[in-house]
Amino acid sequence: MQSDTAVSVVQHAPREMGQSETNIDYIVASLAAEAARGSRLVVFPEMGITSFFRHEPGGYERYWREATIELDGPELARIIEAAAAADVHAVVGFAERSASTGVIYNSAALVGPAGILGVTRKVHLPGLEKMYYTPSDSIDVIDSPFGRIGIAICYDVMFPEYFRALSDQGAEIIVFCSSTWRGGAKGGVGLEGVKRDYWSALPMVTAIQNQAFVVACNACGRLDMGDQAGTWERLGLSQIVAPTGEVLAAAGDCDEEIIRAELAVNDMVAARTSYRFLTDRLL
Repeated sequence: MQSDTAVSVVQHAPREMGQSETNIDYIVASLAAEAARGSRLVVFPEMGITSFFRHEPGGYERYWREATIELDGPELARIIEAAAAADVHAVVGFAERSASTGVIYNSAALVGPAGILGVTRKVHLPGLEKMYYTPSDSIDVIDSPFGRIGIAICYDVMFPEYFRALSDQGAEIIVFCSSTWRGGAKGGVGLEGVKRDYWSALPMVTAIQNQAFVVACNACGRLDMGDQAGTWERLGLSQIVAPTGEVLAAAGDCDEEIIRAELAVNDMVAARTSYRFLTDRLL
């Protein structure tokens, strides 16, 4: 990181499958608004463009045909155009249609005025996602004007080796692009109270251990996941955390909310000169 960077996290409730245009309208408007407030990087939740599948008979084929997008398709092109107009970068999530027929990735892209800087595909797939998405076989960082950015998509944040891979490649900003569910009867796996506790703690722990900024965006609101899965509820609790462990901004757990913070180079210097985690680790 060579300079301070203002970031925004847009915690909101993306519309369900089949409403990509509405989701893109929201993303485009948010990019313009946050750029006007001085933000240079704006982060949106997992599957913010396309939404998730509907788990029901014929659900996979319908998802492939109606709700997946290609990297060179009009959906991302429109967001890139908006990023260029506002001179801002964004992290956006979507169901990526692979060149291999029937293969779908749970993806997030860093886009900016010049186009797509990099794409991350989810590695760890929980529960029903195993039936719809193909896991990635790589973990990579993305070079950006703000520094080296690593993206972790939702369930990936539960695995410390994922962040070790990002750290080994020099990650300075780690983005959580998530749609973590409350759990139990409200959707997803796990216990609601426990999930709330560890989701609240993970951004700070990740920031401290990897001596990087963590920009954690989680969705909020409910989503109809289909006849065989029911309606699930997202957890919210987005955060922005400095490498020192200081929580710079935090959102609530229910409502749409935008949080903002300045990622200051001095915070990274303070963290990495106080403790030498990145050079002292043995393995």
